[in-house]
Order: sequence, then structure tokens, then C-alpha cells
Amino acid sequence: MEDYHLYNKNGLAFYVFRKSQGVWQLAFGVLADDIKEACIDALILRFDTDVPELFYHHGKRQVVEVRAKKYSLWHIYLNNAYVGSIQYDTFTKQFNYHLEDNGLLTDDHVQKYIALIQRGELKWIKDYIR
Repeated sequence: MEDYHLYNKNGLAFYVFRKSQGVWQLAFGVLADDIKEACIDALILRFDTDVPELFYHHGKRQVVEVRAKKYSLWHIYLNNAYVGSIQYDTFTKQFNYHLEDNGLLTDDHVQKYIALIQRGELKWIKDYIR
């Protein structure tokens, strides 16, 4: 569990946002729902390092995570549910991917995540080569 303190612009009022078991919530303070959700969005994008993006679909927050695994493999999750994978082939030096038929993520999304991996903006567990 982690707490994050946000201070109002007057420096007096503060709010405590808590991340517990991967879920963010306002633990202390009172904010309008839209402001609270905007703060949580900003905290997710700033502190959840495996999250390349979030978006809203039918008013519900959709959080995409790309988690590095061993052997140049990444799993893609949407709201903690597995939706696909990316793999780097060390012989061809190409990225390949598989995307489940969930409808929300597209090939363009995965291409964007591959570009983030190539630029080092998403974790990469490099293979140990002997």
C-alpha cells in the first residue's frame, strides 16, 4: 500500500490518494468526482511505470499495462485482464505480437507500445546470452 499526498494551490488543504493492491482511491479529503478521477488518472500515468496509456470507453477508465517478462516477452493487460503479448525475436531482430479479440485495443495500439519498448520507455528484461 502506498499513499500519495496532494496539496491544494493554497498549500493548506491536502488530499491523500492511496494505491492498494493496484487500485487507486481518494483516502482522505473531499473532491468533486471529476477532479478526483483526473487526479487518479494523473497518478496512474506518473507512478505506474508499466502503464503506457489510459483511456475512457463508455465512461469507464481503461488502464493498459505492458509488463516485461523474461525472454524478450511482454504481456499486455487491459484493466488487469490479459489481452495479448509482444515478443522480440533475437534472430530476426523483429517484434511479433498477438492480440486477443477484445475489441478495445487495436494493432495501432500495439505498434505504439512496440515503439515505446524500442525507445526504452517501457521495461525490457534482456535475454542473458552466453
